[in-house]
Amino acid sequence: MDDLLSQPVLEARHIARHFGAVIALADASLTLNKNEVLGLVGDNGAGKSTLLKILSGIISASSGEVLVDGTPIQLRRAQDAMDAGIETVYQDLALVDTMTAYQNVYLGREEISKNPVARFFNLVDDRQMRQRAREVLDSLQVKIPSINVTVKGMSGGQRQCLAIARALLWGRRIVILDEPTAALGVRETGQVLDVIRELRKQDVSVIIVSHNMQQLMSVADRITVMRLGRSIATRTVKDTQVSEIVGLITGAIPGDHQQEAETALPA
Repeated sequence: MDDLLSQPVLEARHIARHFGAVIALADASLTLNKNEVLGLVGDNGAGKSTLLKILSGIISASSGEVLVDGTPIQLRRAQDAMDAGIETVYQDLALVDTMTAYQNVYLGREEISKNPVARFFNLVDDRQMRQRAREVLDSLQVKIPSINVTVKGMSGGQRQCLAIARALLWGRRIVILDEPTAALGVRETGQVLDVIRELRKQDVSVIIVSHNMQQLMSVADRITVMRLGRSIATRTVKDTQVSEIVGLITGAIPGDHQQEAETALPA
């Protein structure tokens, strides 16, 4: 029983990705535990986006392996990741401005009416979709004017929270957030961070890719640092400071593997 509880929800082991002669990822690894928020940080070009795309099934790794609940999985397309319970919320959010909140939550996965006549004409069950969307938004304490309002009339923070709620509705156990608070004001940022905290209560584990150290420190349990295509260190938030994370990102502080290599050198 203890082994099941300690089993990571997601592991990426020694992931590499080459684009011809260009090495986008040399050796990237991370571990995401159950009900954990893991920050993923690094300077531009560190390999964060490439690793995110591999975990999302957008591109395939050249080598290495990805495991969900200890079982290796193949991620050749986005549907493979979704089938494994992984949902990624990108910066563009993939929302349709002219559609309502509940329609965006069900976008591309609308529920067909159970009424035989309506089903014959392939009509959707608007009432059921509204009810379920409202339940999910309430469970995350997402505050929007109405599930019937169009996304065009929503704030940036509300849009981000809606995209996160969509991941929860479809039973995703792992949610990857790409810069979830980018370009948001202080109030909206607070709303999004609160929703991320609520995800843990829903038995969801989260990876956040972000450049904002202060926000990340306020919501994450651990932070994995990447530099030059490698994951170089992972720190527990309560045992570190922003200055150490920044030092690891810039190279002012050596990564863990670098320290091991230097220790192994003969005197």
